[in-house]
Amino acid sequence: MHPVAKRSVPLLVVLALVLGLAACGSSSSSATTAAAAAGASSSSSSSASSSSGGNAAAASAAIAPYVGHPSAFPVTDPLTKVKKGATVAFMDCGTSICALFWQLLQPAAKVMGVHLTRYNAGSAANTVSQAWDSVVASKPAAVIATAINIDLWKNQLKELQAAKIPVVTTGILGTAQYGIKAAQAAETASELEGKLMADYTAAKFSSAKSIALYDVPELSFTPLVANAYKAELSKVCSACSVRVVPIPIAAMGSTAPNQIVSDLQSHSGTGLAVFSIDELESGLPAALQSAGITIKTLGNSPGPTELQYVKEGKETAVLAVDLPVLAWTLLDQAARQMVGQPLTGDEAKGLTDVQFLTQPDMKFDPSKGWTGYPDFGQRFGKLWSAGG
Repeated sequence: MHPVAKRSVPLLVVLALVLGLAACGSSSSSATTAAAAAGASSSSSSSASSSSGGNAAAASAAIAPYVGHPSAFPVTDPLTKVKKGATVAFMDCGTSICALFWQLLQPAAKVMGVHLTRYNAGSAANTVSQAWDSVVASKPAAVIATAINIDLWKNQLKELQAAKIPVVTTGILGTAQYGIKAAQAAETASELEGKLMADYTAAKFSSAKSIALYDVPELSFTPLVANAYKAELSKVCSACSVRVVPIPIAAMGSTAPNQIVSDLQSHSGTGLAVFSIDELESGLPAALQSAGITIKTLGNSPGPTELQYVKEGKETAVLAVDLPVLAWTLLDQAARQMVGQPLTGDEAKGLTDVQFLTQPDMKFDPSKGWTGYPDFGQRFGKLWSAGG
C-alpha cells in the first residue's frame, strides 16, 4: 500500500480497528505465532520473491513467508530515545488514503507522546507550495509526507534538510535522488508486490497459462507492479503469457467492470485476471456473473469491498497490505530519524507486512480492513517505551 502514490482506499478501512485495538494495545497470540512462522525466511523480504529454480516449486518457496500468516513485523529494534512533546508535521495530500493515514496516526502519536500537526497540502502546485512553506516556517521536529509529487516540494525539502529536519514519506516515488531514506510504500514495495503475485501465480494457478494483467497507468506505482510481475513470471513460468490491459483511472468505480468484461470476452482463453490495484475489482463480480464469465482472480492491496468479495468467494485471492502497521511505522521512522537512530528490519527497506488471503483466511470483519498483527499497538508501545 503499498498503498502507494494516490491509492484510493475508503475511510472505513481499519478506523474501527485502530480505535478498538491500537489505542488499548490488545494482544494476539495468533499474530505472535505468525511472526515466528515467518521468521528468518521473511527477514529479507525483497530476496524472498526471487525464484532461482524457475518453476512452481521455487515459486512456492518464495511465497511461503506470505501464505497462512503475515510476513515479518517491519520494526525490530527498540527506540532508544523519544522526543516527548515534539511536533511532527503531517502533509495531507487531500485524498481518502491520506485522510486515513491521519486517522491512523492519532492513537500512534498518543502512545509515543508526540504532537501531530496537519497541513492540507492537496496535490495542486500552488496549495502544495503554500503548505510546505508553512511547514518550513514552523520548524517541526519531523515531517511525514503522503502521496504528494516530490517535484512540487523539492525546494522546501532542501530547506528542511539544511535545518536537519527529517522527512518521512509514503506513497511517493522518485525520492532517493533527493536524499529521502527508506521511502515507505514506494518502489521497493511495488516491485515486491509484483514479484510475489507472479510467484503466487506459478504456485497456485499452474493451469492458467494465458493471463490478463489490468493496470492503471495514471497511478505511477501500478506499472512498477506490472513490470515486476512480468519479469518474475518469465522466470517461474516460461509457458505463461501475460497481456497488460490499461484501464483509465477515470473508469475506476464506474466503467472499469464493463471494460474488463469486454476484454475477457475478446480473449476467451484467459485463465487468470490479475489486478495491479485491487480497487479495479469493485463491481466486477456482478459484471462477470451477468456476462456468464467464470475466471480466477488475483488482486493487489484490497480494500473492504474486495475483502468482502474474497470472503464471499467472489474473488479468488488477494495480496493484502497492512495499512495500520504502515501508518505507525511512519511515526516510528520519524522518531528514529529525529534522534539519529539507524533503521533496521523491513522498515529500513520501505516495506510493511503483507499476506496472501483466500476465503479460508477471512476470519475477520472485512469492513475494518486487514492487519497481520491485531496487537500492533502493543508491539509499537513496547518498542517505544524503551526510549522513555
